[in-house]
Amino acid sequence: MKLFQIILFATLIFGISAKAEVVKLDLLVEEAMNNNPGIKASKARWEASSMRPSQEGSLPNPIIGGRIKNVSFSEFTLGEDPRSDIQAFVVQEIPFPGKLSSKEKIAQEQSQSQRWLSDAVSRKIIADLKEAYFEWFFINKSIEITNRNKELLQKFTKIAEVKYEVGMGVQQDVLKAQVEVSGFIERLELLAKRKEIIETKIKRILNRPLDSLLGEPEEITKSELGVTLAEITDVTSEQAPVLKSSADIVDSKEESLELAKKEYLPDFILGATYFNRDGGNGDLDDIWQVSLGLRVPLYYWRKEKFGVREAALDVSEARENYESTKNNLLFMVKDDYITATTAGKLMDLYQTGIIPQSTMSLNSAISGYQVGDIDFLTLLNNLVTLFNFELEYYEQLTEYQKALARIEEITAMELIGDEGSIARGTINNDEIRGEQNDAEKQ
Repeated sequence: MKLFQIILFATLIFGISAKAEVVKLDLLVEEAMNNNPGIKASKARWEASSMRPSQEGSLPNPIIGGRIKNVSFSEFTLGEDPRSDIQAFVVQEIPFPGKLSSKEKIAQEQSQSQRWLSDAVSRKIIADLKEAYFEWFFINKSIEITNRNKELLQKFTKIAEVKYEVGMGVQQDVLKAQVEVSGFIERLELLAKRKEIIETKIKRILNRPLDSLLGEPEEITKSELGVTLAEITDVTSEQAPVLKSSADIVDSKEESLELAKKEYLPDFILGATYFNRDGGNGDLDDIWQVSLGLRVPLYYWRKEKFGVREAALDVSEARENYESTKNNLLFMVKDDYITATTAGKLMDLYQTGIIPQSTMSLNSAISGYQVGDIDFLTLLNNLVTLFNFELEYYEQLTEYQKALARIEEITAMELIGDEGSIARGTINNDEIRGEQNDAEKQ
């Protein structure tokens, strides 16, 4: 037994010295905001769209050119024949007043929509990161709990083996315990695989090399949900980035409809020409002329009429998409809110009732097994039951935090704080660890 304690002590010391660096969630969020390709691409897309309004609101580029008019194929007649000249001209198209301002407004609304889409992309990626982080924490906690229970079960197995050797136990108890230990080992292998997968996902979000070191997650807290469903619903309707983007699309389509109606109005074409007739010898006077033309929507029943109908249908589509988006978002936040509140209630139930009661039941089973009042299978069942309840507690904590992360994504609210190092959302395992000492004493 002393040798076992020395080995256990050495293992603990080594584990402490080799413990990976604890990585805080808020630092990973900051890193993702700076390095994630999807976030940077969405920002670049928005910045590019912000360059459009000025272009759309400007006059079309003018046409500038020149001509030479000669009245003979055999000789150059400039300055000799008044019908010959050199011309320089400029033509400027001027859209009917209001058209350019409408085009600029449409581009502004589209750019604003892209801005909200960029915000939505960033929030989705950060929510993905937070979900992955909470999954990472849960896997690490599962590995910790599984290892602790495996070690405790191994101690019980040794006790069962000793009792069997002295004729106070049965071989079935030893075999059952060995099977359960093998089951814990299998769980640890699966958890290690899941941990590797989730760490790869986090590295991908952070745009880190997949073979880089990540560290370990900190002990997360149960974030306080200090808002009601009605308040979350109101915030979603008012400031959800995806919904704001959809609203800006509606505005741009409505302005496009106004522009389509303005296409019934003609555009102006202004021209100016200068004629030089003497070639520089001063014999003939120069001439200038100014022209004004109209681009007339002569075929309006085939073009502009259908353009207005098309724009009106686009407005109808945008409005329906807005309503559909709003309904979907409200459903999603309600679903996430119910998930969070349900998980919170279950956590309280596990923390204040089920786990303490299961701990007492295990302690009682240990005492009963010592004096022979209960069999080994009952003791084993109590251990596995407590193990499952512990995992369930942390799974509900993970689901709670993940639901809050999704509410944050949709509503642009901040619900998850950065004080994760204070483990307010974790259970007290002092009593559970006490079983290890009891087992060592046997």
